[in-house]
Order: sequence, then structure tokens, then C-alpha cells
Amino acid sequence: MGLGLKRSDLQAVAQCKLDDAATLLQHNRYSNAYYLAGYAVEIGLKACIARQMTAETIPDKALIKKILNHDFSTLIGLAGLAQPLKDHQDGDATFATYWGIVGEWEPDIRYEPVEQMSAQLLVQAVGDPKSGVLTWIKTHW
Repeated sequence: MGLGLKRSDLQAVAQCKLDDAATLLQHNRYSNAYYLAGYAVEIGLKACIARQMTAETIPDKALIKKILNHDFSTLIGLAGLAQPLKDHQDGDATFATYWGIVGEWEPDIRYEPVEQMSAQLLVQAVGDPKSGVLTWIKTHW
């Protein structure tokens, strides 16, 4: 990965993580389904950030450190999506609920068991084709 990932790579990886999460959910692998669904959101947000990168420009080291974190609020800010997120939440109650569910995700969940209901809710919140979080992210990447 020496030169990093292109935006199109990040987009493909985000979708693959969601697809894998759905497959794991179908096979009762709830913890891993939950974990990957959250990573689909993180990687999707990073694709939105990549859209803002200028070719032949080395980003500031502090910016790179911020991009490499797992905090959705930080990534939303870096992607310039704070206001669009608020506007979409105000206009779509289902999306607002889904965003609340997604906001509970943390990468350290990989060390904990996740029950079926939590995994189902997160995979649905991320992947719903109408109001899902990844569906919204795709409009900005």
C-alpha cells in the first residue's frame, strides 16, 4: 500500500465491508458483522475526505493524523459534511435514527461479543438502500 489508496479504492473497500457484514450476519457471525459494518462507514467517510485532496500536494502531518483516526465526528468534520449531515438528519427521521445507531460504533468492539439484534440494527442502519448511512455517504464521495 506504499502510495496509499485512491478514492475509488476506498469506495470499493467500503462497499465490500458492508457486503461482508451482510454475509456474516446471515451466518450468525454477529460480532464480526457489527465490526465490519462500522468500518464501512469509516472507510466511506475517508473516501469523502480523499475527494478533497489535491494532486501533487503533501497534506499537513496533523491532517494526516486526524484522517487516520476512527472517530466519525472528526471524519465528518474533515470531509466538510457537518452541515449536510445535520440537514439530512432534519429531513429524514429514519436516517437520523440510523445515524444515532452508527454513532455508537467504536473499533474496540472487536474485543467484545455483539448480540444478534445490535448487529442487525447496525448492518441495516449502514446499508439501507433508502435512508442508510452508507447510501448518504455515497452522495458525497
